[in-house]
Amino acid sequence: MHPIHNALNVFNEPLIICGTDPMTGVYRDGCCNTGTNDRGTHTVCAVVTNEFLQFSKSKGNDLTKNYPPTNFKGLVEGDKWCLCVSRWIEAYQANVAPPIILKATHIKTLEYISLEALIKYEYVPLTVIGWTELNNKLEKTFKFNNYDEVVIFSNKVMQIAINQDHHPEINVHYNFVKVRITDFEKGAVSEKCHRFISAVNELTLS
Repeated sequence: MHPIHNALNVFNEPLIICGTDPMTGVYRDGCCNTGTNDRGTHTVCAVVTNEFLQFSKSKGNDLTKNYPPTNFKGLVEGDKWCLCVSRWIEAYQANVAPPIILKATHIKTLEYISLEALIKYEYVPLTVIGWTELNNKLEKTFKFNNYDEVVIFSNKVMQIAINQDHHPEINVHYNFVKVRITDFEKGAVSEKCHRFISAVNELTLS
């Protein structure tokens, strides 16, 4: 992905492309850039979820519907799209905000919401963080040198589960721990699951 000339992201760095399939941005250039004629302030580069799409539809903006006059094909889960910052904040307040590609999110977004809040929703591809999806569950095996490390890690994972009120399956062995998570209310992986695995991954970086 390439920087967009003169535009900055929330890190005060050159803004990168959000998405070109479908082509997004108020100027349909793949970028969450903005200007005086961007009434909606389409500055948030989101990876949309089914949960968010249904929320948007309930607010009167059905992003899943085709609109031939503008060559717009309805969005599906996983599409990258430049959202109005006000809509993303509404979703955030309703606990259905989709994850964000921060380096493709325009710096003007920070006039409406803090970077600290945005970072909690940073999009991290599963292929990068090592989790796999199987039977509507995310799972990952963490390996350790001894049982003491296994116990310490397991306790930290359980504390995350308590703090987030989101409860995984934890299989504890002598030198590894297997963690599985799903959203039982939805019967599938949700953004709530992604927030959980992001927190668990941070344990291995500390």
